[in-house]
Amino acid sequence: MSISEILKQARSDADLSQEAAAEKIGVSRQTMSNWENGKSYPDFASVVAISNAYGISLDSLMKGDAKMIEHLEKSTNVTKSNKQVVASIIALVISSFGIFMVIAAFGGDVYDFIDLPSWLALIIPVLAVLTITRSFKIFGIGFRTALFPKKEISDEVRKQAVSLFRLLTKTSALTAVILTMIGFMNILVGMHWEAEGAIYNLPINLATAMIPMLYSLFLIVFILEPIVYILKKDSSV
Repeated sequence: MSISEILKQARSDADLSQEAAAEKIGVSRQTMSNWENGKSYPDFASVVAISNAYGISLDSLMKGDAKMIEHLEKSTNVTKSNKQVVASIIALVISSFGIFMVIAAFGGDVYDFIDLPSWLALIIPVLAVLTITRSFKIFGIGFRTALFPKKEISDEVRKQAVSLFRLLTKTSALTAVILTMIGFMNILVGMHWEAEGAIYNLPINLATAMIPMLYSLFLIVFILEPIVYILKKDSSV
């Protein structure tokens, strides 16, 4: 017996409407409908909530539905990937602090770390992509859906939003690489190597040139990729 059939039968036995059952479990009515129609599967936390709401054992819910078991295994892998994301964020913070310390240690202006032109250089290509593809509306829908995950949108719009935010991620990464390379070239070409203290100032100059890369990582790790993750969660995308 599949999980969708079990859910339908359990709701019927409990004499609950789909909306009432969804409220009791803590999900939207659309999500409950998708579970009962076999369009999607509940994650492990939802399975526990279903077990408590309907008084059904976890074994009964999962037994005999191979697709359900496979889905829960994937959910476990997502949890592992989330830990990797946390590790990446920690590494980003540490590297940002390291560059900040290099700038300060070599007598540089710490305000160089807050470089508005670098932010603008990253944002302009993103705006250009949105303008060329005429995707401001899809961007807005995707952003709102990420802020309010229970907001219902069609699978087609969701797919378009995921594709758009992935494109913006690639655009941001490529822009950061180009800006960093330009910064390195300017330093190597423009430095007066014969001047006193030139080598001493090289680390701070290189650290400053890497600031656009850090801004890009911040934009990708904290904004763009989390939006993609939320849009893909509990969907067929």
